[in-house]
Amino acid sequence: MSSSIKNLLADPSLGLEVAAGVRGLDRKVLTQELNRPCLELTGYFQAFRSERIQVFGKGEVGYIEEFSQRVGSQLRAYLDQIFSSNVPCAIVTNGLAPPTLLLEVANDHEVPILTCRHRTTKLYKRLWEHLDREFAPEITQHGVLLDIHDIGVLILGDSSVGKSECALELIRRGFHLIADDLVTIQCLSDSQLVGRATEVLPYHMEARGIGIIDIRRLFGAAAVRPYKRITLAITLVEWEQAGEIDRLGLEEETIEILEVSIPHISIPIRPGRNVGTLVEIAALNQKLKNLGVHTAREAEKEVIASCNPPAQKGKT
Repeated sequence: MSSSIKNLLADPSLGLEVAAGVRGLDRKVLTQELNRPCLELTGYFQAFRSERIQVFGKGEVGYIEEFSQRVGSQLRAYLDQIFSSNVPCAIVTNGLAPPTLLLEVANDHEVPILTCRHRTTKLYKRLWEHLDREFAPEITQHGVLLDIHDIGVLILGDSSVGKSECALELIRRGFHLIADDLVTIQCLSDSQLVGRATEVLPYHMEARGIGIIDIRRLFGAAAVRPYKRITLAITLVEWEQAGEIDRLGLEEETIEILEVSIPHISIPIRPGRNVGTLVEIAALNQKLKNLGVHTAREAEKEVIASCNPPAQKGKT
């Protein structure tokens, strides 16, 4: 898994520009970790991580500018050691002009020097978010992903169980499609599952008996979303195969995707049940749970309280 310098330059949120080392723009970025070469500029290389992007902030740039006049040959040797170690690139922050010595060494080793106007802390945040997307683990899952009342709902189930028909009913009500049939899921920040459509025929859906339909053209651009965080999974199962179902909703079931657990419920289906309405209500119920309201548990407490009234105090 890797990224490239060209991908960094194409991200407008980073605002990067090339100052030197144009011949090295095809270099690969092999990790999302970053490094500020403070110690390396003083000659300490025991803990140097050459595979990381090297970030030069005000401190590093000021150090190079001041000591390039005093100990230029020694400092150049340290920079040579940094840039000869196959680093992917170096970024100078805060809108600073890269020191001449830095540009010369980078050009010698064909290592790109990039500049940006962001403060170092802001660049760290944006660069981490960019690389987190690039290096995030990813799988493709059969199912349908919808945005229902701002809840990302992943609908699962066997083939022909009615996932797409359920999704069509919900889209007709004004909810949003992210992906049908094949959902690409990434795990961001080790805790968030984000789903999107595959690159082949996004926002298309197979309606059995009708064929392939284009949701964006049928219902308009407002009916689709490019991606959505998944916070609920619903599996549609045939009534005969459902087995024992928790009728009260007291049990908290989860499903694990990419080592991240999310709430999961199973909905048995049969002719006559309005599956679209059940899925919408499940999404609304999950939204209440996210706000700290668990209706089934509150109902259980009220039933227990009604069966065990408080003992009346004796008269004084």
